[in-house]
Amino acid sequence: MNDTTMEQKLQLVQQVRSRYQEDQYDLSNRERILYGRTGMTPEKAGYADSYSNPYREGMPADMPSSFRIRLFLAVFLVLTVIVMDKNDMTVAGITSEKIYEVISADYEEVLETWVEGLSAQ
Repeated sequence: MNDTTMEQKLQLVQQVRSRYQEDQYDLSNRERILYGRTGMTPEKAGYADSYSNPYREGMPADMPSSFRIRLFLAVFLVLTVIVMDKNDMTVAGITSEKIYEVISADYEEVLETWVEGLSAQ
């Protein structure tokens, strides 16, 4: 039933890995062009290693990602607003009710007016 040999399977795996590395190299070139990154060769980015993590290429292992920092700041700000609400606190004259009001405001009309103003120019 299965006519493929072990050698053919190994060749297929090598082809898949090679194609993956080529795709990663192309992606890094596009990022370099788009974001102006320089000095990114496949060896520097770690693409020569077929078992490397494609999401951490070119990033030092000890460097925190900007996502982690943004997530931490978001959680911190949400907790701050919750503490302000529970303790009826104000920070720089801003209450939690004012924050909720600004968050829940409907800005659609303001945005439409702004876009119309831009398109009229």
